[in-house]
Amino acid sequence: MRVLFLLLSTLIGCAGRSSGEPAAQPDQGGSPGAEGSSLDSTAPTGKKPAAKAAAKRAEDPLRHRADLPPERRVIVVVEGEERAVDIDAARAAGYTLIDFSDAWSPYIFHTFSDAVDEDGAPQQNRYQSTYRCLADDHCDSDGVPLEEGEKNYLEVFGIPPSMSVIRARFVEDDAKTCYEGVDFELIAKMKGFEYRERTLRKREKAARALKKQLDAEKKKAKVKSFEALIAKKPDLASVVDEYQDLTLQGRVLTQVEARMSCDGHLHKRYHHKSGKLDHGLRLAVRRFQRKHMIYEHTNLRKKTLRWLARPPVDLNFESFKRAFTERVIAATGILEDGTTGEVKWKDKAGHEHVVRDLVTEFTEAALASIQMDTPQKALAFFKRYDDAAFEHLQIGVKLPALPEYYSKKMPLFIHVDRGDVWYDAPWDENGKELNQPRRNLPKLMLYTRYLDQNIRLVRFKTTIGGWREELAPNGYTYFKYKGSDVGSRVIRKIIAGPTWVPPKTTPLKSLAKRRYVNGKTQGVVNYDELGPGYLSAYGLVAGYFVIPRDDERDHDRGIRAHGSSDYMSILSSRRFSHGCHRLMNHKAVRLYGFILSHHGGVSVEGEQMINHHRQFLYKDQVYEIRLPSRGFQFKLTPPLPVEVFEGKIKGTAQEPIKGFIKIPGKAYPDSDPHKRPGEEDNEAEGTPTLENTQ
Repeated sequence: MRVLFLLLSTLIGCAGRSSGEPAAQPDQGGSPGAEGSSLDSTAPTGKKPAAKAAAKRAEDPLRHRADLPPERRVIVVVEGEERAVDIDAARAAGYTLIDFSDAWSPYIFHTFSDAVDEDGAPQQNRYQSTYRCLADDHCDSDGVPLEEGEKNYLEVFGIPPSMSVIRARFVEDDAKTCYEGVDFELIAKMKGFEYRERTLRKREKAARALKKQLDAEKKKAKVKSFEALIAKKPDLASVVDEYQDLTLQGRVLTQVEARMSCDGHLHKRYHHKSGKLDHGLRLAVRRFQRKHMIYEHTNLRKKTLRWLARPPVDLNFESFKRAFTERVIAATGILEDGTTGEVKWKDKAGHEHVVRDLVTEFTEAALASIQMDTPQKALAFFKRYDDAAFEHLQIGVKLPALPEYYSKKMPLFIHVDRGDVWYDAPWDENGKELNQPRRNLPKLMLYTRYLDQNIRLVRFKTTIGGWREELAPNGYTYFKYKGSDVGSRVIRKIIAGPTWVPPKTTPLKSLAKRRYVNGKTQGVVNYDELGPGYLSAYGLVAGYFVIPRDDERDHDRGIRAHGSSDYMSILSSRRFSHGCHRLMNHKAVRLYGFILSHHGGVSVEGEQMINHHRQFLYKDQVYEIRLPSRGFQFKLTPPLPVEVFEGKIKGTAQEPIKGFIKIPGKAYPDSDPHKRPGEEDNEAEGTPTLENTQ
């Protein structure tokens, strides 16, 4: 605490001072100026005017306070000056507090005082500490401490880095010299890499022939560079251009490798061979994409290359803005992010408005308020504070007014559009995969009701069910249509940090994984899939879609709208869930945080203990699953209305096909898949085939 106190008392208010300059010591009750001078340096020299200026400063509720303990201190910028002010004074002056501390977590993981344990103490979501540990690069998803130098890049999975992690990126990259040799402009010239071996071999052959020709021409002209050769023989310019085009991929790859290496992504364990588009490079690209929240396949494609072509300070600034955005959302309870399209609504006076992109608007306003709206300003800020500052750091910002339809209790409801739906089996009678295009993909939308208007706040991409593998009672894996319900439903409970209890039909291969333990690989239960965790089947948070009953003994058909780490399934027209509506984890966290903040009838029920225990045998090893809790539960009273629309049914089948379907290329017994081995085959329904299901 003493280190933090001394740090802030000497550094607050030194915006505009280079990092190597000593901080000016503020007068008692005063504030350091923008150039490190105390404010009274410009005051008249007479005693009475100086005394009046000091008295005026002492009366200013937003004066710099070096005497404040860290937990009472808020950093604000007043007339261009960075000050530490009292938390109550900041709130009274209209500042919104943004939590910059490493103890931050989203609203769904807050500690709620109205949920108490047997001793009367507030209950905490047991995943909250893991969330913070992951965000701070202290442990992996299994809770094991990270090796020195290892990092968690989990933004794509809904866990942004902590501010101290972002600070380390800014400061460490600023000190590196290896980036100076990277040709970022050359990387920017490449729009996408060619991966087909045949095409690459043809290019290499043509490039070798041109190089031989151009080397001979340079020798004749007695020059060493292409520029000098063109100056002497302008007619060779087109040949040089052709050679440069043929060799661009190789030259850019060299720069990509240098950039990846400097950024710490080309691990030795990846076994990447220089100049090769191999699996090791794909692993490095995946690591880079996860660090910078790029939703793209692991080839060097357009967006990834565009980000590789940007200097590290710019990318660190983008990471900071994303992490900052989640904190702004948590602090303000906003949700609208521009995904609705041009949705209009009318206020009490009858004036028409378009639903604003509040997330972008508030983030930009907050960054401008604290003078961190450029990469260089952000770098300067993080240089002024060390890691200890982020134990309690709070920032005060000025934000625009909320729309008129906002209130503590907002009528909310959800619509799900299933988009284009195919019930037909995915193969023909010969086992050939069929093309089943879906132009209209499923979407989940949250609305509020205001002045007899339905106002759509967000429209998130989601998933519906389709043909999935399922373990039949006979022990073999088949395909089965796992559909998404249609009709009126409600969300009565929301669970943060949920666990998934796998049904008996779950393929065993998904319940086990290999990991290093004491330097050796061994089989362990795949708690990544079971949860709680960002990789789990339900992600970081889930809302349960149920058919309501008056006695609250709702009919649960197992459909959820939940977070998911399988983000490519949400973006792809060829991927499906097992019936649930998946959301990108960070959007699910935002959605349910907003609902819990504005629904008005929320009771916090805390951890739902289940003590689930199960053993299973897989590949001659016995595994034991233990799930103590279903997660941290919130109850909505009244429940949140949900309407799932049928969508557009395409193809021949107009209803879901029931039963199991054999997967082409797999061998199956003649027995009924619905019966376990040894059971008598009485009047059980036979296995559907493609002939009797289409």
